[in-house]
Amino acid sequence: MPFTLFGQIEKRISKKVTISVNTNIETYFIAEKLAVEHIGNYVFSNKDIDFSHQPIVYFAQKHFGIWKDSPTILRISSILKELRETLHDNSQILEYLLYRNEFPKAGFRRPVPNDLILFDEKKYPGAKKLGLELTDSLISFYLKAKVGDFLKNNTAFYRGAISEAEKHINAKAIPFMEKWYGSSFAAYELYLMPGMPITPGDDNYRAFGPMLDSPEGKISAMVFSSSIQLPLLSSLSEYTQYGFDNAEVTRFLTVHEIGHSFVNPLLLSHRSDIDHDHLLFTPNLAKSLEQSYISNWEVCLIEHLVRLGEIRTARAMGNKEEETRLRTLHTKTFGFILLPILEQKITEYENNRKRYPNFKSFLPELFKLLHGLKPKNIDALVKAHKKHD
Repeated sequence: MPFTLFGQIEKRISKKVTISVNTNIETYFIAEKLAVEHIGNYVFSNKDIDFSHQPIVYFAQKHFGIWKDSPTILRISSILKELRETLHDNSQILEYLLYRNEFPKAGFRRPVPNDLILFDEKKYPGAKKLGLELTDSLISFYLKAKVGDFLKNNTAFYRGAISEAEKHINAKAIPFMEKWYGSSFAAYELYLMPGMPITPGDDNYRAFGPMLDSPEGKISAMVFSSSIQLPLLSSLSEYTQYGFDNAEVTRFLTVHEIGHSFVNPLLLSHRSDIDHDHLLFTPNLAKSLEQSYISNWEVCLIEHLVRLGEIRTARAMGNKEEETRLRTLHTKTFGFILLPILEQKITEYENNRKRYPNFKSFLPELFKLLHGLKPKNIDALVKAHKKHD
């Protein structure tokens, strides 16, 4: 059957940073939305929502609706129903799809790491086999339904989305982050997901940052959905807004999620330190952080350290306005009450880089600081925060 090879739309915005729309991910979400008609829901996609606030989701559903009861979509539905019970998410699938060649080509563009989350049989029994079957079915759907034609015909929309997001991506911050953390990555890949269904709501969006392996080294990646609801027009060609012109969200996500790439791997070797301090996650601290949906000490610590890096990177850039904005946002608005003492301590790192060449080398000092705290100290910080709020 003849088909159109769409190919990933990609724009390089600095030497190491690219922003793209990935064929595999867009194909997956078109198929997932059709599958939801049979299984009811999957992550944010729901059978009873028309998603008219997201143009690609809405018009793809109309365009491909005739395939809803096809054998390929029925097979994808059954696979996703099984995976839903195991994964409870689709991030593991999306990460895997970023290793695959662009549909409809089979195989991999990069070697798949041994620790790929989807292939973790201990944590997700049976997910690897289902993931491979899902990919085969997605390629079949891409070919039979001529997904490439749809994507190519709406290239202007995807390019518009990239242009909107690009305006707000703080690529200039990345070299400063590398210097501050004392480490770097081979590349930084940002992927837009215009086809990802997001429940209606002004503050609703989704993003996550997988770490990808490549022959050149580790790649810090981020995938993110649209974050602005749009009024429904009669066709995709009529849109002049694309759902990604959100300065606050895009600026936050690109710096914040990349920050996780620097922080999260370092904490893997500090499991005992983290467990040692779990009582510091008091009910009062949990209440302070409820807007950020933080439920345990490990996540609390990670999120504090990532936000610490954001603030200090802005300071290193000489951007006093952004430094103040981030400090106010994270400490006063979202209740990350440990940031003041962490900022005070981190000056030792910043002022003595010969002794501490990277953030990893200074982490033990931060754990010493935390080890010296007691739950009552945490509650006192929460109380002080409320008093000055």
